[in-house]
Amino acid sequence: MNHKSVRAFVASLCVTSILGGCVTNQGTPSFLSTTPGADGSCNYNEAAYVIGGAIIGIGIGLLVGGDNKGLAGVAGGAAGGLAGKGLQSYLQSRCEEFAAVQKKMQETQLGVQPISVANSTWSNPDAASKDEIEQGFSVTVANDAMFATGASQPTASAAKDLTELAKSYAGTQRRVLILGHTDDTGSTEGNRRLSEERARTVANIFEQAGVSKKHLYYKGAGEDRPIASNLTAEGRGKNRRVEVVELETEDGIIAYDSLVETDPFLPSRVAASKAVPAPAAPQAPTPAKPSVTAPPASVPNTKTAVLKAGKSIDFGGHKIDGDDQNIASLVEKNDDKSLLSSIWPISDAQASENSSMLDSSCIDDTYRPIGKVMSLETDAPVRRTSEYLPGLYSTSWHDTVNGHLVGLTKVAVLEDSGLVDKAPDFVVFENYQPGTETPTLNTTAQARSYVGKNGVIYRVFLDESAWPARCLDVVFSKDKAFQASRGRIYYDKDNSVYANDISFKPMK
Repeated sequence: MNHKSVRAFVASLCVTSILGGCVTNQGTPSFLSTTPGADGSCNYNEAAYVIGGAIIGIGIGLLVGGDNKGLAGVAGGAAGGLAGKGLQSYLQSRCEEFAAVQKKMQETQLGVQPISVANSTWSNPDAASKDEIEQGFSVTVANDAMFATGASQPTASAAKDLTELAKSYAGTQRRVLILGHTDDTGSTEGNRRLSEERARTVANIFEQAGVSKKHLYYKGAGEDRPIASNLTAEGRGKNRRVEVVELETEDGIIAYDSLVETDPFLPSRVAASKAVPAPAAPQAPTPAKPSVTAPPASVPNTKTAVLKAGKSIDFGGHKIDGDDQNIASLVEKNDDKSLLSSIWPISDAQASENSSMLDSSCIDDTYRPIGKVMSLETDAPVRRTSEYLPGLYSTSWHDTVNGHLVGLTKVAVLEDSGLVDKAPDFVVFENYQPGTETPTLNTTAQARSYVGKNGVIYRVFLDESAWPARCLDVVFSKDKAFQASRGRIYYDKDNSVYANDISFKPMK
């Protein structure tokens, strides 16, 4: 199936989803907009509609709240789709099972999204060896009282509800990924660990209910995938949730998770600012030792970090006031705008309250560690052999900025997932002269990558060892390897934040 066929297929999914219906209950978040019938059947309420999406070979059919205007547009665009008939039966059958489960639940609400995933390379579809499409569901399990604060074991009533849901997956050959999510209260790394422990506990409940252990996976997403604002108690409650993803193969599970981690167009990509502890007494930095130390578990939000005094390196930029120009916006969207927002379970109103990655620069953001998809059978990460995106296979890049040589090394982005494969090294030779061997700054950074149609946004976060430098945004081309790449560096000067453009060239 070629990519045009994939898009047509996903369009037909929109229509079959309308026919199939899905499940929620009263009191569920607004983006979950359907209700089960009194007899356990799947029926849409009058306000429901479906948006379809195709993003570089991966399509998501998502149920969101709205009015009937959306229904006519989607149905018109997908009219005549033939591939959806078999899928309709599957969606209908599974959705009726979810409706029956919802009726048995005491306190838990289910939100169901039909999903369609191409289980092949998505960040570089031209390199894909297959375009097989998998159909499945993502089920949001919403229960504010599912876990006590800081606990990984669910309450007795929540465990009973989870067991009822787990039974609907038993006896099948489907692969099931349990994703744990938290709000942003507490440390980022602590939230990731807690969410992983909770996901593993829920995966064990699924095994006890009859789901094969070799078919179960779990991951702690922590606070990195909010669906509501963390600034209110209601929003934080929605963000504390469990997600159950059901697909045909392990490859499909990995492809789905990779897309959500690295698509720059999804809302809520930028972490909300947290209170950052003041650093130790301000002092001018000393040159780093030649040996590079391991990176910290997390890097503070760059905008809220306390400015330091002392001798700075002037990169020749300008003081920034408020939001700075956004280099990330250079990356293009993959398809028509109307088809792009449908992977994320968030309404238009909620999305307007959250920033996408493209609405920000690295100075507004903070590094969040990415959890790994774990196999319940082995309690080890699922490993995949992957090529790298062109020109991004542990390569080195440099530019001279206001007389200072700035370099990034070990820049590596995986082709199948779009994820950063290695922590890059950041070096600065102040007032560089040919023959200089010892850098002024030499430290290991943290990086996240986001893949668009024409480029990769490579966002570098620096800790205090790199002071006065704070962070960098770089856009690497996907089509032309080793092409000069536009970027922007942020740094401290005169107790303010400054920024300047940088054009990284490959080291030869």
